[in-house]
Amino acid sequence: MAIATSYPHAIDPIAETASDYGSDIDDATAHHLLSQAESQPLTDDIALEALPHPPVLQDDGVEQTAHLRLSHAQYSSSPRSLGHKSKAGEGEGRRVREASIEVEYDEGNRASFFNSASIPNDEATPAAAPQPEPSQTIDPRLPPIDRFRRRRPISVTDLVSPAWCEQQYEYSLTKYGRVRKTPAMKQGSTVHRELEEQVHVRVPVEVVSKEDKFALRVWNSIHGLRMLRETGLTRELEVWGVLEGEVVIGIIDEIRTTCPDDAMEARMLEDAERGRGKKEVLPADQRTLTEFLTHSQSASILERTPPALGRRTRHDSPSRTYYLVDVKTRQSRTLPTSGSQSRPTHMQLMIYHQLLSSLAANTVPADQVFARYNLDANTPFSDTFLAQVANLDISPSPAPSQADNSSTPASQEDPLTELLAYNTLSLLWPLLINEASLTFPLSPPQSSTPSISPLLTAEFRTSRPDEVSEAGTLIGQRSFPFDAKAVSAYLADEIGWWRGERETKGVEVEEAFKCRLCEFAEGCAWRATKVEEGLRRVREREGLRGRGRSVV
Repeated sequence: MAIATSYPHAIDPIAETASDYGSDIDDATAHHLLSQAESQPLTDDIALEALPHPPVLQDDGVEQTAHLRLSHAQYSSSPRSLGHKSKAGEGEGRRVREASIEVEYDEGNRASFFNSASIPNDEATPAAAPQPEPSQTIDPRLPPIDRFRRRRPISVTDLVSPAWCEQQYEYSLTKYGRVRKTPAMKQGSTVHRELEEQVHVRVPVEVVSKEDKFALRVWNSIHGLRMLRETGLTRELEVWGVLEGEVVIGIIDEIRTTCPDDAMEARMLEDAERGRGKKEVLPADQRTLTEFLTHSQSASILERTPPALGRRTRHDSPSRTYYLVDVKTRQSRTLPTSGSQSRPTHMQLMIYHQLLSSLAANTVPADQVFARYNLDANTPFSDTFLAQVANLDISPSPAPSQADNSSTPASQEDPLTELLAYNTLSLLWPLLINEASLTFPLSPPQSSTPSISPLLTAEFRTSRPDEVSEAGTLIGQRSFPFDAKAVSAYLADEIGWWRGERETKGVEVEEAFKCRLCEFAEGCAWRATKVEEGLRRVREREGLRGRGRSVV
């Protein structure tokens, strides 16, 4: 189906494994479709212009500056703080720029939004533009990655949103350039922001270049990892990786040291003990000795961690186990049903696990990440950026148990000294890798307790803030184990779609309830095709039955 792809420049700046495709249609459903088929015409092409055209929404409408995320202790102890919002508002003669920071919100399909920065030579445009810019028509024959993700990497959201309905996702990108932010998503964003502000203080920082902008994101991840080691909790941790040859980014809602489900973890450990000795796929944060030595010798200078940072042995037994949690907001006060509705959540958490593990294992090719963002890794950060960040106490506050720990990185120094030591991306990236490997030391091959737990958890909250908390009411949670084979198969298939290696797929008749929630159902070519296929099979069966009766 040929659809002209057009969308504004402003929006182009970041466990079930078996597929249901190919399932048959039962007689009751078929007769229902037959009756519907006579009352409404089937179309081959979706009439995009006949649908309403809501405005393309930006992030929150309030994110006009870049932010450095500090712990409450760091912020309160910093006498040279930027004054939170006051300095950002003084800006006569100062041009405060936005950072390109991904924020993910959940409700049905989970949308990914970016604050685009009006930076010279950058591809993004101001996020607060009141009127959309003229649309650009793009060749619909191009693969989705060239049509919709030409100027930024694929996000985890981009990989899991199609799990609900790939056809709907493509229509949304074609019509709007992104999945539109619904009122439910706005409510969910309030919950996510409240949870983040429980552990972080967001301080405005002015950025001048693309390199400044990306460095701020890296520093936020470094601070998040340090906070995780110090307090056992961090939220909104951004991670980068390369999956199936494509740069992928994501933001992990929460990492904690408290186990979300002790009973399931015990069962998983028992299963691991019973399976010890059987040949199986190593966890994502474990590598064979050959792989470890080969990578260490061939890694580029951007991937090697400076020995002066005082890191632990990479295969030290982890003193802590960390658990990944993803927060989902719902309008109803019930947990979602298992099955296809849970598949996106499962895949999302497993991809996060894979990205975080590869970062800790230092297997992420930094050169490829920088190239995807069109960054110069050797360009020094601007004096404006360094001066502002130096005014904040970015050094971690050592926990009592770490006061005499020689494994703590050499970061207990003057903030400006640390900033100047890592004043380019080529110097800053190894610091990120060092912090990740300190937090998540690689487990020896014989270990059954990796530092990044394979126990993954989705936490469900009401999307509406209540009188008790702006973070909504906790509905419940569901945990499940990481499945390397399942996520690898899913990634190969979904990234294959992004590359245009296969056609877009929609839902099968058994999941037609999704179509009732879809604005594109009226003219969906996939839906029309599946109805035609179902009707044809019904007619064939009825024809066979008729011939059988005539023979009798």
